Amino acid sequence: MNNFDEYIKNKAAEEQKDIPDIVKKRIEQTLADLPEKKSVIKQIHIFPRIAAVAACLVFITLFLLPNVSVAYAQTLGQIPIIGDIVRVVTIRNYFYADDKHEMDINVPQIEGESSEAVDYINKDVSVLTTALVNQLYKDLEITGNNGYGSIYVDYEVTTNTERWFTLKLFVSETAASSNTYFKFYHIDKKQGNIVELGDLFNTDKYSDILVSEIKKQMKEQMANDKNVSYWINNNGTGEEFAKVSADHNFYWNENGDLVIIFDKYEIGPGSMGNPAFVIDRDVFKDILKSEFKDIVF
Repeated sequence: MNNFDEYIKNKAAEEQKDIPDIVKKRIEQTLADLPEKKSVIKQIHIFPRIAAVAACLVFITLFLLPNVSVAYAQTLGQIPIIGDIVRVVTIRNYFYADDKHEMDINVPQIEGESSEAVDYINKDVSVLTTALVNQLYKDLEITGNNGYGSIYVDYEVTTNTERWFTLKLFVSETAASSNTYFKFYHIDKKQGNIVELGDLFNTDKYSDILVSEIKKQMKEQMANDKNVSYWINNNGTGEEFAKVSADHNFYWNENGDLVIIFDKYEIGPGSMGNPAFVIDRDVFKDILKSEFKDIVF
């Protein structure tokens, strides 16, 4: 399980559905502050209040209504056709903003031919995004006006061919520190299955082979740039990088090579961001399962 999955599952376990009192009070207070009369002269001075009310209306429109009306949520959807089998719809947007907090979460949904793979991804995305929304709720309740925080979620269809579909979910959080996570979902259209990294290979030794190549690239990068630092050979204070799990984040590039991507702080200090390593197809072609050897991008 990668860091992102573990983090989200912990948050989902703490799920709450009620809108916190602090959010309700801010809306009510803003409405109560509206002046009963507005002269042409005073309109210039009360513009900040009008802007605040507008922000509340945006919050109600984009945040509350999508949660109480499925029909309304569907009207928010942008429905670009991305293939004969699947398309992606933005079914909901969670938005909130005040002086110290901001949330902008786009929730995608895969539509098209019904399948277990599509249903699983849609459910998983819903769990992830709901957990993040609830986290902001709790932060507002706990810290109120004393804390800062932001959560952004967006998505991208990175691959959509006759054979393969990949949806990338991007999450950025800022509180005491900042974190960036990715979650990749892959569907093999030929088989109709979700595919994880470990499913691609015919031996458990794939991790050792990939790790060996990744460490080789790490050492080369560190030798060429003194600002590059990874947690290998007891370099730094982080946990020694030793393996990639079966559900580790990956995607195919246009050349049919594997790209292995890591979460922030997973294999190096925060200054390294989200490192990605391109694994040439020649490195793993001998252990690639036969059903994946004909994949062309």
